[in-house]
Amino acid sequence: MSAMTTNRHRVRIDGDILLTLDGDIVTIATPRFAPGIFFVHAELLEVHVVPSGADWKVELKTTGVSVPFQVLPFTVPAAQIPAFTAFVERAKQARERSLRDEIS
Repeated sequence: MSAMTTNRHRVRIDGDILLTLDGDIVTIATPRFAPGIFFVHAELLEVHVVPSGADWKVELKTTGVSVPFQVLPFTVPAAQIPAFTAFVERAKQARERSLRDEIS
């Protein structure tokens, strides 16, 4: 599942990880990790990807914060890689837009 509107992009990964980009804020919702929902500004999100066969091993974490949340590891199944890639690209655009706004 992947849904997109002007300011929001949402993708569900592997059934129980819901990633939402709304403006500059990334929401990660999943029952896999306590407390189950994480909010991160796009400027602070790090995405690390390692191909693993046809799938991708992914780690999401924060950067530049005093109390980072735990690393959130998960696998992106091959069929969901295009939707995940589109989500990450939108998050990068949000980060760049936010950084430009700070300079202005």
